[in-house]
Amino acid sequence: MTSSLSTRRGSGRVRRSHAALLARAGEQGADLAVAGEDIASLGYALTYLDDPAVFRTLARESADYARGVLARIARRHTMHVVACFFEPDRDSVYNVAVLYARDGEVIGRYHKVHLPVYETWAVTPGNSFPAYETDIGVVGMLICYDQMWPESAAACALNGARIICHPSAASLPDYQMRARAMDCQVFYISATRSGSRIVSPTARILADAGERDEAVVTADADIANASLAPENFWEYLYSGIRDHRERHLRLRRQDAYGVLLNAGPPALNAYPNRGIANAPEAIRDIYEKQKQDYLRGLRGESQHYTWSWSTEDQDET
Repeated sequence: MTSSLSTRRGSGRVRRSHAALLARAGEQGADLAVAGEDIASLGYALTYLDDPAVFRTLARESADYARGVLARIARRHTMHVVACFFEPDRDSVYNVAVLYARDGEVIGRYHKVHLPVYETWAVTPGNSFPAYETDIGVVGMLICYDQMWPESAAACALNGARIICHPSAASLPDYQMRARAMDCQVFYISATRSGSRIVSPTARILADAGERDEAVVTADADIANASLAPENFWEYLYSGIRDHRERHLRLRRQDAYGVLLNAGPPALNAYPNRGIANAPEAIRDIYEKQKQDYLRGLRGESQHYTWSWSTEDQDET
């Protein structure tokens, strides 16, 4: 089956710009459109601890609105949609990616497993990487910080995903997406504010949004045959298995991978024994420093902290 996949990017609240970009993907014939992380832009409210109820209220109201808008777009354009927002569920709030069917019904949800420390202040982590059947193939989902752990994509693929949709606030480098797609033998779709891409199981970049502020890019994907090797491929001769994905799955040595489930792997011994700052007093101290840094930014002053972990551009002091 050849299907059209789409990724869209853009920031702001769940508003007309998001709906318009998703609608544009539908108008271009996409079978699946993927939006970025936190389409309601609740990031600042997420870490507002002076009144935590503000975030929960906004999450409830924006999730109610988002569900209706996304369902209507999926139904109107007869396409699948994946979008990410904060969604309350009883006593918890999850960072959720929701997969909508062509008729606007929800096929499934993924709750973000790997949460940045500040997100744990108000959000409950998920604990699995489900994959869902659709008429274009099995779809799995990841969200932003999950990109740090290759096990995330691997778990999606092992659960059957042929397509991984990855809404994100941070850009995934092209080399990382290509590696994930090829290692897991999946189509990998990222939707973010910069660097949204669609990558094939052969590590080929099929579409790239580049640095455009808001964009929709599409690609045709032969999902059923994408992982087939040429008939003259050596491994096909030796194994009798032409499908790379099938061969990867059949030749796995799970008996040798036990360290992946070890909570204290030998590599961790290189670091001092310490915990994350998650006690109430430590969290409050971090929050006060964060608030002062935000205020410095609002006053046009230089901020002490940056989202870039590279020190190349930092002044020596």
